[in-house]
Amino acid sequence: MRRIAACLVLTQGLAPQAGLLAPRAVFAAPGGVDGLHAAPVQPVLHDGLNPQEGDASHASLFLPFDAQTGVAAFWSGPDFVVVADRPVPALAHASGGSGLFSSLDVTVLDTATLIRLHLPSHPQLSLSHQSDGWVLQGDTSARSGSSSGMTSHVAQVFRPGAVLFPQKQPGRIIALPDPASGGRLLIAPSRVASGGIAQGRQGVGYGVRPSLEGVVIAADSRQITLRSTAEGAVLDAVALHPLPVGQAPDTAQTDTHGQDWDWLGLSHAGNSSKPSTRLAAAQAAFAAGQPWQALKSLEEASPQGEAAADEKIQTAQTFLQAAASLLTGRIWQAQVLNGAQFGDAPATRIWRGLYLMQTGQNSRNTSILLSAGFAQLQAYPAPVRALILPQVATYVVRFGDVAAVNLLGTLPDDTAYDLARALLEARAGQTETARVALENLTASSSSQITAYARAALVAVMLDKDMIGPSMAAEAYGKLLDNDGQPAALPAGPKATIRLGQAHALTLAGQPQAALAVLDSVRAGPDAPQDVLAAAYQATLKALIFPEAASKAVTPQVANSAPLSATARFALVASHLRFVEEGAGKAKLLLGYGRQLLEAGQPDAAATAFAQAAAMLADPVARAEAEDLLAQAGLQAHRPALVQRALERATAPGMPDDLATQRAYDAARLAAESGDTAKALTLLAQDETDAGLDLRGKLYESEKRWPEAVLVIGRLATRGLPEEGVLTEPQRALALRLASDAAAAGDSETLLRLKGWLAGRTLGRERDALLAMQIRSIKPHSPAH
Repeated sequence: MRRIAACLVLTQGLAPQAGLLAPRAVFAAPGGVDGLHAAPVQPVLHDGLNPQEGDASHASLFLPFDAQTGVAAFWSGPDFVVVADRPVPALAHASGGSGLFSSLDVTVLDTATLIRLHLPSHPQLSLSHQSDGWVLQGDTSARSGSSSGMTSHVAQVFRPGAVLFPQKQPGRIIALPDPASGGRLLIAPSRVASGGIAQGRQGVGYGVRPSLEGVVIAADSRQITLRSTAEGAVLDAVALHPLPVGQAPDTAQTDTHGQDWDWLGLSHAGNSSKPSTRLAAAQAAFAAGQPWQALKSLEEASPQGEAAADEKIQTAQTFLQAAASLLTGRIWQAQVLNGAQFGDAPATRIWRGLYLMQTGQNSRNTSILLSAGFAQLQAYPAPVRALILPQVATYVVRFGDVAAVNLLGTLPDDTAYDLARALLEARAGQTETARVALENLTASSSSQITAYARAALVAVMLDKDMIGPSMAAEAYGKLLDNDGQPAALPAGPKATIRLGQAHALTLAGQPQAALAVLDSVRAGPDAPQDVLAAAYQATLKALIFPEAASKAVTPQVANSAPLSATARFALVASHLRFVEEGAGKAKLLLGYGRQLLEAGQPDAAATAFAQAAAMLADPVARAEAEDLLAQAGLQAHRPALVQRALERATAPGMPDDLATQRAYDAARLAAESGDTAKALTLLAQDETDAGLDLRGKLYESEKRWPEAVLVIGRLATRGLPEEGVLTEPQRALALRLASDAAAAGDSETLLRLKGWLAGRTLGRERDALLAMQIRSIKPHSPAH
């Protein structure tokens, strides 16, 4: 194909970097709800973050976190990071002034607030707690790789299988990628000043990082977990073969069974010779499978004259009361089972798994703990086994991985395990056997087992394409109506059915209806928090990327009116908080942010991209998110945001297309800042349509018409077809080239363009203008 204009290679030197615009003024709390967050804006007790101007060596930054907000602070590469364990939307557009903390950057997530300060010289810092917030202070006269100003430090208490970090008022555990390395960080904030970790320590599969406040664990192994307890943060490893954490378990146990048997009174089952104290009576009731009676005995007043219980008896009473409370549904009285006293000991760790199951916590950790302790539970007396084992077996079969399921072994030949057996057959691909077993269970005398079996039967048939998604959604709906029967559907099966119905509706191309169903589900033993979050994630993915979501869309759905962009954005914004933060949610945010950007909502898009970048561990993926953030900042005319994002939008081995896009966005920022020379240098190797277009605009703005002709000529060469009717953008491009050529006195390009158009119209006015431009210059005049 003939060339309209010759190529131009720029060899200009690098121009000085354009100065940034003045820092944003101290913010005022916005009056509404911030972009993606449903949480109400919290009032700021001061005018802003209130940096003290003047002497940088005494710079001070006030952080308005209330008494219910936990805080952690630590270094991550060149950045000092402060993490709060709840979203504070009022800080979304905060400014750090013009002093030491001028690089303040705040990202508000759905579960936390991330504050970053770019301080590569690592100045000495201190953090103090006040009644209305925290104060970060700097002393640039001292340089240190670690922070100072701590009046106390968090200790590390080694226990069997765990490490306790005592905290007076522990906050919520936050999991985030390390901003510097992308490694997995587990962060335990504190609601009051307790100091941080003075010296780091390396363990097997993890490292304890130095911190100014709170506990920060670099978890190299996925086994490593950190949980918040009343005593503080507890670190352990959850796996079928866990890494050695804390002290080694005591192997000198002489009793055949563990300490749990003594505390629960299982060793004395059937032995009536023990004195009839409150504890003994409660233990006897528990061993007989009557946990409610055990609680009643423990709650009775102590007989007059009975001596105060010693420490061992008190410990036994505490554990027994928690175990009995768990089995009777009084979950709030069983929290100690997940605490530092009982949660990690080998003999009582299974009860932590039971607590996690009943409270609907992470299904992976729960299924591991339950399967690892299944043999331990099988040794319990029959009345206690009957209360626990069947539901444990069903849970592990539903949510555990293959290794966890294999630990169950051969299930007891008892009707209480029929549901677990049928689900096990379905997992093993024995579809027909499972279907028959489940159909038989639908006639069970137990309404609960019947409901579970019906739900499982629909799930198996949908999974094996025996029925379509729409039919499955309809079948689940009938189960929720209990087939028109007046009796209420049990709560457990109801949650299971709703999860199945939401899945079917999503596959049927009805994500809006699926979200409505999920909104009625609460985390519990039948809907663990991570499983529920995954269901929300799948449904939101179908809403954000509808072209790749539907498995089978009915004609009724296909012909229904599509959601408006406003309605779709509102649904996504109000439900993103139900998705667990991580790479999966980041992908949703990136897709959502792109749609917001295309819809002309750059500020909301910037919020989405910033959140995504904070959740991504992969350096290339994070660089892409940061570059998208820069694009949103350019559209929103926020140069400081663009500059920060571009500085982070780098990664080793970055793909060429991403590097080109970053250079283009940097050129846009330079152009908007008035540094045309720098912008042109950045665009020198950019041969994309966008790069050529911007370079042409820069030449045109400086009236460098010959250069503009060469650049826009290359753009027109690939953009104008040799034949066929021209589109409106193509007509505009042709006239643009003609105008630049006329301004440059380049008759050769004008005549070549006329020949290329071959009589095709640009529109009446444009055709007249083109003819006038051709007549205005003499043929064969020089192009330069």
